[in-house]
Amino acid sequence: MKLTKKQISSLYYVLRNLERARDYLMSKDTAVCHKGTFASTTLHYSRADGSTLYEVEKTYGSDLTGLFNGIESIKSLLNPVAINSQGLED
Repeated sequence: MKLTKKQISSLYYVLRNLERARDYLMSKDTAVCHKGTFASTTLHYSRADGSTLYEVEKTYGSDLTGLFNGIESIKSLLNPVAINSQGLED
């Protein structure tokens, strides 16, 4: 698969945005919670409306793992060795 310079530039832009999102979500100051009826963890928060939010594990067992997989997939596409061996089109 050959990528154009424009496609490579677009992928780097997407990668930067994904990494910014990852850094925000993984911050110690950010809690990711699920509003549900069952306790998936012992960490929970009660809201003023009476509902309960349960904290989600950020690194495994949730849909957030797709973010990390996406970052790694784009990095593998942008691997300089792979790009140089493919050649570039304008």
